Amino acid sequence: MCASRFFCMIFTAAVILGSAGALSAPADDIERMEQKRIQALIDADMPTLNAIYADDFFYNVASGQSVTKAEYLPRYESGDIKINVSESESRDIRVYGNTALVNGIVHVNATISGENKDFRLRYLNVWVKRSKGWVLVARQSTNIAN
Repeated sequence: MCASRFFCMIFTAAVILGSAGALSAPADDIERMEQKRIQALIDADMPTLNAIYADDFFYNVASGQSVTKAEYLPRYESGDIKINVSESESRDIRVYGNTALVNGIVHVNATISGENKDFRLRYLNVWVKRSKGWVLVARQSTNIAN
C-alpha cells in the first residue's frame, strides 16, 4: 500500500510538473523570437526579419508616426537605420492562446540617417501564432526620459 501511494505521488508530481513546462513553452518560444528579432535587426538580416514580421505588421513609433512592414524594414536593408546596441532592461511575456504580449524597457544605440542616437524605450510587442509559427503583428514604443 505504501509503495503504491508513493508511486501515485510521484506520478501526480510528474503530471503537474509536465503541465507547468507545457504552459511555459509558448513564453519560451516568444523569448527566443524576441532575441532572434533583435539579433536580426542588429545584423540587418532581411530574410529573418521578413519571416518574423507579419505582412500586416504596423509600428506606432515613439514620435507618434505609424509605419507598416513595407515602410519599416527597407530602412534596415538600405542602412538608413543601423542598430549598434540593443540591451533589454526588462521584459514581461504573457501568452493568451495564439496571442502573446511582450512589454518591457530597452536601451538602443542606433545610427539613423547618419546620426548616432541613444534611446530608452518602453515597448509593447504583439505576437500571433499563425500556420507557420509566431509572427510579430504590432509594436508600440514610447520614449522614456533619462
